[in-house]
Amino acid sequence: MELLLQKLSDLFQMDLIMLGGGGVLNWSFIQAGLCDEVSVVIAPAADASADSPALFDTKEGLTDDTPVSFTLKNVETKEDSTVWLTYDVNNKETNS
Repeated sequence: MELLLQKLSDLFQMDLIMLGGGGVLNWSFIQAGLCDEVSVVIAPAADASADSPALFDTKEGLTDDTPVSFTLKNVETKEDSTVWLTYDVNNKETNS
């Protein structure tokens, strides 16, 4: 993943990317220390399906489930009671 980010920077001058993947991709980047911010939009709705995708998910052989903490950075209330939360990802040394 570090090589991927380095190539994006070198070849396309990309210094900032947004992860738009699923829970495994999100968690993989966080566990690797390659994600510095988490943005979560919470809508006032729920379906209670066991098949609903998770924001973070481990994948055996790829990631572990070592906890990572976040620090709230910003809260915005949007229309229709939606809330947008932004967090800084605390590095692993802080989580010990």
